[in-house]
Amino acid sequence: MPEEKDKQQDKMFRRRIHGYIYAGVVIVTFYFFLRNFSAVSRTVDYVTTVIQPIFIGFIMAFLTNPIMDFLEKRLIKPFNLIIKNQDSAKKINRTVSSIFALVILAGAIIFLVATVVPNLIDTIVYLANNIDEQISAVLDWCNVITKGRYEEALMNAKDSNIGALLEKGLDFVNQYVNMDQSEIMSTLTTSVISVGRFLVNIVIGIFVAIYVLISKETFKGQAKKIICGIFEPKYSNIILEISRKSGEIFYGFIIGKIVDSIIIGIICYIACLIMNMPYPILVSVIVGITNIIPVFGPYIGAIPTVIIIFLTEPMQGIYFLIFIIILQQVDGNLIGPKILGDSTGISSFWVVFAVVVGGGFFGIGGMIIAVPLVAIIYYMAGRISRFLLRRRNLPEDTSEYIVLDHIDEETNTLVRKSLNVKKKPLIKGIKLPEKKEKK
Repeated sequence: MPEEKDKQQDKMFRRRIHGYIYAGVVIVTFYFFLRNFSAVSRTVDYVTTVIQPIFIGFIMAFLTNPIMDFLEKRLIKPFNLIIKNQDSAKKINRTVSSIFALVILAGAIIFLVATVVPNLIDTIVYLANNIDEQISAVLDWCNVITKGRYEEALMNAKDSNIGALLEKGLDFVNQYVNMDQSEIMSTLTTSVISVGRFLVNIVIGIFVAIYVLISKETFKGQAKKIICGIFEPKYSNIILEISRKSGEIFYGFIIGKIVDSIIIGIICYIACLIMNMPYPILVSVIVGITNIIPVFGPYIGAIPTVIIIFLTEPMQGIYFLIFIIILQQVDGNLIGPKILGDSTGISSFWVVFAVVVGGGFFGIGGMIIAVPLVAIIYYMAGRISRFLLRRRNLPEDTSEYIVLDHIDEETNTLVRKSLNVKKKPLIKGIKLPEKKEKK
């Protein structure tokens, strides 16, 4: 018995020492990052630039994996009939399915760019050349709608303020665009080099995506082998379970959101044709793409599209705004839940929190990725809290703690709040001060 107690004490002592060491390492590392933040940020930027084609390839593989699985299941029978060796048939089927999936993804992106960019440029050029007439027409429409009640103010704005505002805007732009020839050439050269480098990274990323899709099972097996070799079985099982859950959350949310946005874009395009809206393709693509952003995406897409339509045909702009509000309600309450389900497992508050924080740090991409990341952190925090509660023999259901007042130290049970009974101090030997009666 004394030997067992000594062993237990030794284990506890070693755990404490390990905890102190880990805490010290974390503190020193954090201090190092704070002291050398600029150097660390430059290093991170350099590393990000170097691995950009690898990152692009993984994103392509992630997006095309469902398409590849769909094609692979349907092409396996023809390849088995043509090729007698089943292993060779599987390899060829996987390669062909991966290439076709990437071609479909590239075709979709090229279609969006070819559809949106020319329409967007034409719309901007048209509005820039005719903005004075467009705003004048809107002011005339406002005068008709208000039955001449504010005719004097509207006419004054129409006669003088529009030109003045346009001149101020042009002067403001000229302050930042006014560069000499050398600066313009330097900017153009840098831009061309950046675009060329990005296109080269995309080409490399395509090959990376093909290799990742072809050997995805091998990569999974290698990662699991490393995890099982480094950690004990109980910790390996936890890491593997969290990894599986993370994959489910990411695929369930990202792919589901893309499908949902495609459906919203198609519905918007059909409705624009029925209501005879101007720029139906441009408006529908903007609404569909911005719908990928959780919570704020529909509003981000609605603002420019409503303004474009309103400047062209004011009444149509109001109708389109009403339609967008109805469409987003249908998407949020019917289409979205059917497609996404409970893929994240987090409440609306945490979704908004993730979008705000992710957008603040990493822009639009952060808004999209932050939601599944917060969902994974939320899942891990829930697992940790349940583990700690089980160690203390306490209930795991959250509803049990909503009306919690304190924990009985003797029985280790939860004590609910009592509204009729005055609270007693939990620390023995301390008395609450008595209230003095007013004279």
